[in-house]
Amino acid sequence: MGIDPTRDDIRVFENRQQIESVVRGRFNVKDMMIREDGYVEYKIGDDSSLKESFAYLVRELRQYSQTAMLRRVGEDIILYTGKSPKSKPFNRRIPLALFLATLTTVTVDGFFRVSALPQGGSVSLIFLYTIGLMGILGVHELGHKIASSRHGIRSSYPYFIPGLPGFLPTFGAVIKSGEPPANRDSLFDLGISGPIAGLAVTFLVAIGGALTSVSLSSQEMSRRIGEGTVRELLQTDIFTNYLLGLTVPQGEGMGILLSPLSFAASLGFLVTFLNLLPAWQLDGGHVARAAVSSEVHRALTWATIIVMILLGFGLMALLVLFMSFRAPAMQPLDDVSRLSRGRRVAFVFVLVLAAGLYYFTIMNNPFFFPSA
Repeated sequence: MGIDPTRDDIRVFENRQQIESVVRGRFNVKDMMIREDGYVEYKIGDDSSLKESFAYLVRELRQYSQTAMLRRVGEDIILYTGKSPKSKPFNRRIPLALFLATLTTVTVDGFFRVSALPQGGSVSLIFLYTIGLMGILGVHELGHKIASSRHGIRSSYPYFIPGLPGFLPTFGAVIKSGEPPANRDSLFDLGISGPIAGLAVTFLVAIGGALTSVSLSSQEMSRRIGEGTVRELLQTDIFTNYLLGLTVPQGEGMGILLSPLSFAASLGFLVTFLNLLPAWQLDGGHVARAAVSSEVHRALTWATIIVMILLGFGLMALLVLFMSFRAPAMQPLDDVSRLSRGRRVAFVFVLVLAAGLYYFTIMNNPFFFPSA
């Protein structure tokens, strides 16, 4: 009695043949085996077109609901192909609800901060503050979204995290990827796109903050400090001080009342600085993972945690430490091919940029270190 294969069996066999034909057409296959878990394992040779060939293969496999991985095992390069993990569609209602909640907390926070200014409760300034802070976070996530689309990676809408008005109106935003990036270049672009996009908006908000800050007489400043409507700041960071020198009239016996937009910009600089650090699930961690090995990346994560603690960001350090145990670092499907030369240079720039942001915008920032 013969065995009558089902249509699904025939389809799987035909797909496997077609996939094998694509693999052998793009790679130098030395050996092949079918594993018990259904994955097909190819031992392949190294060549200069490995990165491009693998990226092409990943695109081709999508029509078969298949995926691939490229790993170095000892001295061998192993290509794995198999069925893509099932992924649920991203929920749209939760991101929308979180966006509206965060918009509310930021707007209420803006009302509290604007009420201390001489024009007290200006609707236009509340609007600018809300647009400025939400714009920084939104454009940051939009940068990730655009990079994901450019590299053919499915991603969610941003999940904004509402905060506490009068203290910290938002705890930032995150975006989820539905699949790993194809290679280190894609991983690098995913990581760097958000901070750079958000930083561009932050500079604009900082300029707006300087333009909407006002000079007051020392008597008026003393009165407001005594009433508790404003807080005396003993210092300003280098960048804010430079902008105020260009835009706000200053003289003997005068004080400066910082605009709420300056606070929004400071949050933007802080978010960008922290995200550029090369630790685990941070954007800078993705950039670092694309540039270095997993072992070096692990060492950089521990070094970043120590640096955060020394700089006074202990809670963030604890969060990074918690995340490093809870979630693995994002790993590209092709973990064999090197990062492009231009991006390796850009990785050094990222570290320099993080250091520069700390020195010019975070160190002595009146909103983070008011009594230093």
